[in-house]
Amino acid sequence: MRLKTLILTLLLLISHQAYSLRYTTPGDGTTYSFSLLSQIEGSGVTYDNGVYLITSTCVISEGDFFKIDEGVVVEFGNEAELILQGESDLRATSPTLLTRHGESATCVGIQVQNSSQATEASNLQFEYVGLRGGTTKGMNVEQCSFKYHNGTTSSALFLGGNGAHFNIKNCYFELCEKAAVGGAANYSCPVTIEGCTFIKNSQANGNVPQLNLTAADSIIVRHCTVTGDPTLNMVGGIAVANWFGTGTHHILINDCEIRDNRYGITTMGILDVAITDNLIINNIFETNPNNGGSGISLYDPYLQQKAIISGNQIEKNLWGITVIGCGDVNLGKTEIPEDAADYNPGRNNFVDNGNNGMPCDLYNNSSNTIYAQGNIWSVAVQDAASIEEVVFHQADNPALGEVIYLPAGTPSSINQSSQVQPSHTIYNLNGIPQGTDLNTLSKGIYIINGKKIMK
Repeated sequence: MRLKTLILTLLLLISHQAYSLRYTTPGDGTTYSFSLLSQIEGSGVTYDNGVYLITSTCVISEGDFFKIDEGVVVEFGNEAELILQGESDLRATSPTLLTRHGESATCVGIQVQNSSQATEASNLQFEYVGLRGGTTKGMNVEQCSFKYHNGTTSSALFLGGNGAHFNIKNCYFELCEKAAVGGAANYSCPVTIEGCTFIKNSQANGNVPQLNLTAADSIIVRHCTVTGDPTLNMVGGIAVANWFGTGTHHILINDCEIRDNRYGITTMGILDVAITDNLIINNIFETNPNNGGSGISLYDPYLQQKAIISGNQIEKNLWGITVIGCGDVNLGKTEIPEDAADYNPGRNNFVDNGNNGMPCDLYNNSSNTIYAQGNIWSVAVQDAASIEEVVFHQADNPALGEVIYLPAGTPSSINQSSQVQPSHTIYNLNGIPQGTDLNTLSKGIYIINGKKIMK
């Protein structure tokens, strides 16, 4: 009995000590910053030699306000975290670095739980720590960089709570342990991701893509670059999934460059999808082609997914496009009036897709008829006999649906000079966005599409 009492007392003491490492502001309307917190005894924030150090969990209560400090360095100790339950302004006019304190520190970084209005964040450099959204009002994140995220959460920039809207613009993600952007599978978070660069994320090499998105109405990914790591065989580019089989969710992936991943784009479940004007190239790093490697993979066991695919360059993937289940998949429907609701000029350009000596631009692994007119295929002559060599459908297996691919496109119908030219943000070596025009920059070294460029 004494032993049980002693154990219980020790457990309570440990619990109390752990809780005592959590500082919570009183919620009396005060505006806090790292500078002010460092002057409060017991806040867990100290300042020394130009660096703010957070050693525990600090909570800014509802009713209080937090303003990010300008141009400072903030280090998070082991399991340290800043939780923002009150309103906050995370916009910095000069770069603010948030990083870990010591190589062994596993820390979350900043978690936003504000429920009154959208949180603004800009010009922040996250290294080894991340930004977690628990807010119901969403966040607008612009010109921020996320590098080497430690995987304490499932993504460097975590979306949530349920129904919250997120706008992510001109941000840079590199070498994060897990996904760059993602959220909980049971949360529906509308998100627009625009002008962002993703390089070699999901370094843990789990079955997790760089952008791991749960379906919402709507999801937009445009003007982005998603470059994979050829040493990883489990990491895809962009995945959007509706895990619950309900609702209609509108998805747009437009004007992106997606290359060197396990697969390029995959959509799963009941969705309304538009994939337009993208470069989808060399997504081949799946070791077993039966498990992946598609430029675009459409999957829906409920047979209700709708997809419009047009204007894409789909080149040197293990499979060009694979369709499993789904409802209405339209890769080009040209022999109807242009003002018809399902008119699609096609204009997809397929080049050298295939695996194990078998060319494959389109694999219709469904019972549906797929229109795929107005496209150029990986064959020298755009006629039926030639195109059959790169399309798998009813002619190869009577249980499958037919692909209607004639009339094919012509080089003049797919104007190569107007083929996808994604507009990319230029970054300096600190991962800070510098705009889009190299001619306007001062001399130095910059990162463009993952490559160092000297000016």
